[in-house]
Amino acid sequence: MGEVRERRRRPTDPIRHLYVHVPFCPTVCPFCSFDVVERRSGAVEEYLRRIETELAELADRHAFDLDTIYVGGGTPSYLRGAELERLCELIRRHLGWAAVESTLEVHPATASRLQVSRWRELGFSRMSIGVQSFCDEVLGTLGRPHGVEDARRTIDWCLDTGATTSIDVITCVPGQRLFADLSAALSAGIDQISAYTLTIEEGTPFAANGMTIADDVEARALELTTEVLAAGGFNRYEVSNYGRDSGRCEHNVAYWTHEPFIGVGPSAASMTCSADVEVTRQSNAPYAQWLRGEPPVAEVLSGRELLGDLMLCGLRLVGGVDLDDVSLRCGLDASQELAHEIGQLSADGLVEVNGHRIRATTQGMLVLDRVAGSML
Repeated sequence: MGEVRERRRRPTDPIRHLYVHVPFCPTVCPFCSFDVVERRSGAVEEYLRRIETELAELADRHAFDLDTIYVGGGTPSYLRGAELERLCELIRRHLGWAAVESTLEVHPATASRLQVSRWRELGFSRMSIGVQSFCDEVLGTLGRPHGVEDARRTIDWCLDTGATTSIDVITCVPGQRLFADLSAALSAGIDQISAYTLTIEEGTPFAANGMTIADDVEARALELTTEVLAAGGFNRYEVSNYGRDSGRCEHNVAYWTHEPFIGVGPSAASMTCSADVEVTRQSNAPYAQWLRGEPPVAEVLSGRELLGDLMLCGLRLVGGVDLDDVSLRCGLDASQELAHEIGQLSADGLVEVNGHRIRATTQGMLVLDRVAGSML
């Protein structure tokens, strides 16, 4: 039912997007569920040796012509100068570094003017700073080891280098004055703001303490964030991301538009297309197992699973999803396969359909998990 014969994706295309996970952090925040570790003697050297092996193996299996590189974590800015330089050199040697956009995640507690200048010299054109809040009390609640002045200095240093500068802000934190946080972000002179709702992840200290975020609190925060940032000239292009014209993160857009990408490092994810046009989703092993060389877990997606993934990712974008393109990518007629779901969501005012394009409405963005989840 709903079969489409033609396929848009070309399996011989080179990989254009690379994510590198650096697992080391100076502290572990109480809301964090990522695969992070504290550095110990020799740990970074072990990590870099394993990264080199992984990059060499990938270079043998795939062609690369990178448009974006994103070095995240963890806290990649926690690496010492020679360590980060070594990581960049390994990427250049094995995969190349002619990327249009190269991003480094930055923790304000690890930055100095000299370090920021060196990061720019290493080839990073974009700095993504984990500010989280412009209130010291809120930063204390979030367990962040930096203060507001640290964040402001780091932003200024990054802007001084000419790098595209983005910051993260967490919303729905108990005791937060969100309007003040957003206003401070707007006054910082940056290019993008990523505003994420505080998520209580299983196994974190916040979850153990019974912290919860009410749905109505989250909805009000999303509405206020969109209103304030739009008034400040930041256009929402994804459910949590707002940018000036030049501020959009093309690496993340590649995820949401379901372009093939490779992730290296512990727990990093990949999505690739094989010679027979099968789409494979892959996840590297957690840190200790990855360090020992344990192979990633891979799953070949069926046409219906790929359809669900395409909708789940694409509906995060304000512009929505082209159903004709989705059909060509997954080999199924998306409009026919999802006719019931789209009809119900449209009747509820959560999506709007214009020709072959579907997008979440403003109300739909408030309950995007429900909207996208219904497509799976």
